[in-house]
Amino acid sequence: MIKNGIITALMLITFSVSAIPSDDITQVLMDQQDAWNSGDLDGYMQGYWNSEKMGFVSGDKLRYGWKETLAAYKKNYPDKASLGTLQFTIKEIRMLSNDAGMVIGRWQLTRTKDQPSGIFTLLVEKFDGRWVITHDHTSD
Repeated sequence: MIKNGIITALMLITFSVSAIPSDDITQVLMDQQDAWNSGDLDGYMQGYWNSEKMGFVSGDKLRYGWKETLAAYKKNYPDKASLGTLQFTIKEIRMLSNDAGMVIGRWQLTRTKDQPSGIFTLLVEKFDGRWVITHDHTSD
């Protein structure tokens, strides 16, 4: 009896172990990077919370809404040359709770004419088992 109980407990522990949240959060950004580098802005936006409450700050602009953010990306990056190649470098992921974290990192675009770069701070939250960016503050 005790032996069966121990085996059952070990099986439950094994099956309940999930990925480290920072690994899942990193994957969101890597998926975004891959989508960007494929010229797929719609795919890139899958990393963001599809809500009118999603916030995006860049330069002197404060924008709310997933659709508005996608429209701005499409306006500012109309073709592959303007998209260039994106590289994210994550410097820190700090968990704020089981379902929220902050990501600090750098971004770099490599294009024929220039190589803009900057930093970002992201608020990521887990909704329905999926990590998404709910607020993005990006600067040059």
